[in-house]
Amino acid sequence: MAGSTAGSRHAETSAHLYDAVGQVWLEMFGEHVHVGYYPEGWPESNHKKSWQTAQLDHVDAVLKFAGVSKAERLLDLGCGYGGTAVHIAEQLECKAIGVNISPFQVQAANSLARRMRFGEKEVYFVVGDALQPDLPDGCADLVVSLESASYMPCKEKFVAQLARLCAAGGTVILVDFCRAPGSISTSLAKRLASMDSIFATPGNWHSAEQYKQLMGQCGLTVIRDGDWTRNVCGFWNVCLGSLLFRTSRPNMTFAQKYKEVHDRAVRTGWLLLTGGPAVLKMAVGYLLGQQKAVVQGGLDSGVLEYHVIVAKKPGK
Repeated sequence: MAGSTAGSRHAETSAHLYDAVGQVWLEMFGEHVHVGYYPEGWPESNHKKSWQTAQLDHVDAVLKFAGVSKAERLLDLGCGYGGTAVHIAEQLECKAIGVNISPFQVQAANSLARRMRFGEKEVYFVVGDALQPDLPDGCADLVVSLESASYMPCKEKFVAQLARLCAAGGTVILVDFCRAPGSISTSLAKRLASMDSIFATPGNWHSAEQYKQLMGQCGLTVIRDGDWTRNVCGFWNVCLGSLLFRTSRPNMTFAQKYKEVHDRAVRTGWLLLTGGPAVLKMAVGYLLGQQKAVVQGGLDSGVLEYHVIVAKKPGK
């Protein structure tokens, strides 16, 4: 019961935090709130493609790695602003549903789906706790968690939900930052604690091996585990300017680009001024390079890894 109370408390805190920083995050980063993929690794890639292209490539590379070329219904558990779910729905021509603890992010996700001309019954998003989503068993044949597992206070419950919600014969894909296996030194543990301070993760970091064990205990069969640390390392080296000067679509005229960038800068500035302590802490952390230093330091030290774990649910 204590664990349940702690989980509920963290969910409520997370909802308030993500709502508070959500508008700024959306203005700065767009609908995709995950890292990008560089097949050459870092530093060889040297950011030869844009932040947004790298993020879309990341989702496509995950699907290819998992061997998924078709699906009837996708479930994105911890869906952010819906960018991943909408992109997959487009690529696979499937229906999709996303679950997120933040009402603001869910609203933004549904707006994105409507802008992309998906019907309300084709692609939609709901507010809910990923540890106890109000969804029926086996509701999707493709269940995805893209950088949401690390935010869950109880990894056992979260993986159990991934397994429960996946239909027999379906695929579960868990993509996230993981701690290195085995025991770690005090100095390395402090690096993980810094991640918790910057990103409001709950502190119970799991290794890829631990996630795979949990999947097995929930009846899933792990078929692939890719260590993509080198392929995402360096993503945080992007500067603030490249985010603010990004454009929403190619082939825009100079006047269109100027207006979009100008409006984004004004909105972002206003949100930073009026957003409160949580927003200011996030913005200052980014501007001073704290987020980059913490993530890159964790990856470079080896205490932080990035894995793509693919599992199947027996049946059919």
